[in-house]
Amino acid sequence: MKALLFHGPGDLRLEEVPTPEPGPGDVLVQIEVALTDGTDAKAFRRGHPVLLGDLPSPFGHEFCGVDVATGRRVVAANSAPCGRCAPCERGQEELCENLQPLLNGAYAEFLLVPERISARNLLPVPDGLDSKVAAMVEPLACCLHGIDRAEVGTGQTVAILGVGPIGLMLCAAARDAGANVIAVGGRPERRALASEFGAAPGDGRGADVVIEAVGSEEAWRDAVGLVRPGGTVLFFGGREMAVDTFRLHYEELTLRGAFHHTPAKVRAALAFLASGAHPWHRLVTHEVGLDGVATLLADPPPDYLKAAVYP
Repeated sequence: MKALLFHGPGDLRLEEVPTPEPGPGDVLVQIEVALTDGTDAKAFRRGHPVLLGDLPSPFGHEFCGVDVATGRRVVAANSAPCGRCAPCERGQEELCENLQPLLNGAYAEFLLVPERISARNLLPVPDGLDSKVAAMVEPLACCLHGIDRAEVGTGQTVAILGVGPIGLMLCAAARDAGANVIAVGGRPERRALASEFGAAPGDGRGADVVIEAVGSEEAWRDAVGLVRPGGTVLFFGGREMAVDTFRLHYEELTLRGAFHHTPAKVRAALAFLASGAHPWHRLVTHEVGLDGVATLLADPPPDYLKAAVYP
C-alpha cells in the first residue's frame, strides 16, 4: 500500500509499505479521507516529542474510513486509556500513563487500529454524516475536554484567542456550554467565520475565561492580560512563558492546561458533529492527494484551515 512516512523535519516521503495484518481485536481500516491539522503541521516542521514514534514514523491521525472486515464506516481517536493506572483511577483518563504509542498513519491507504484503541475509541459513523466532518472527532474531543477543564458555564463570557480550526471548534464548544463567546484576533475572513461557530469578534478584555488557541508565547501573555480578576485562563498548547505573578496572586487568577481527550469526550464530539449545529464542513478548505501533503504543510495558502487528504 502507499503511505506517507515522516523521516525528519521537512522530510515526508510517499512510499510503498506492506499492508498491515490485523491480529485479535485489531481493526484494519481502509482510509476514505484523512485531515491535516495544526499538530501535524508543527510536527512536519520540527518533529514532535509525543505525537510521533521512532523514525521513519507513520503520519496523520484524523481520519474516517471503512472497517475492512464489516464494511461499516468508522472513526477512531488516536489513543485509549488503560483504565488501570493511577490517573485513570482518579478519573483523569486523558493523563493515562499508557496512552503511548499514539495512533498515526492516517496518511495512507490503510490504517491498523490496535485492539487497545478499537475496544474503547473506535466508533461507527452515523448515517448521513459527511466523512470529512466525521474525521474531525479527535480534535473536537480535545476542545470539549478543554471547555470542561476551564469550567465554562452558562452566562459566562469566554474569550478565545485564535480563530483557526481549533479556535473555531472551541468557540462552538463554549457556546454549546451556554457561554457568550468572543473571538479575538485573526484575519478578517476568519473573524467573519467565527459567527457561524457561535462567537462574536471583540478584544476579550475582562472575560471570565480566556482560552489561548494560538500556540505562541505572545498569545499566552495576552491571555493572562485579558482575563478579569478572579478569572480563569486555559492554555491549549504547550509553550514556555513568564507569568505576571502580581496578577496571579493579588487578583487570584486560575491558570490551567488542557491535554488530549477521554472516551466520553470522543463520543460527545461525534454526536456534536452529527447534530449539524455548526457548519463543520467550512473548516475543510482544501483537498489534496497523498503526494500533495508535504507541499501543503511546507507552504500553506493564506485561506487554508484544514485539508482533506484522499489516498
